Amino acid sequence: MLIDCYECKARVSDTAASCPHCGALPIDSEKSLSVSVTDLDMKFSTIFWFMIKATFAGVPAVIVLYTAFHVAKGILTPLFGL
Repeated sequence: MLIDCYECKARVSDTAASCPHCGALPIDSEKSLSVSVTDLDMKFSTIFWFMIKATFAGVPAVIVLYTAFHVAKGILTPLFGL
C-alpha cells in the first residue's frame, strides 16, 4: 500500500524503512531501523586527535557557563545581600 511521505509528500510504500526520495524515517518507531556498533577499530593517533578536538570543542561552552555564573552572581549578590 502506498502512503504519502510526511516530509516530501511523495508516494512511498508503507513497509519502507525510509522515504527513498528524502530519506525521512517513518513516524512509527517500530518500523525504524535499529543501529548497533559491534566493533570500533581506530588507530591510537586517530583517537588522540579526536580527543584533542573534543576538548577544544568544549571550550566555548565552559566560557559561556563561566560568564553566565558570574553575571548571575553579580546580579543576585546585591539583591540578597550575600
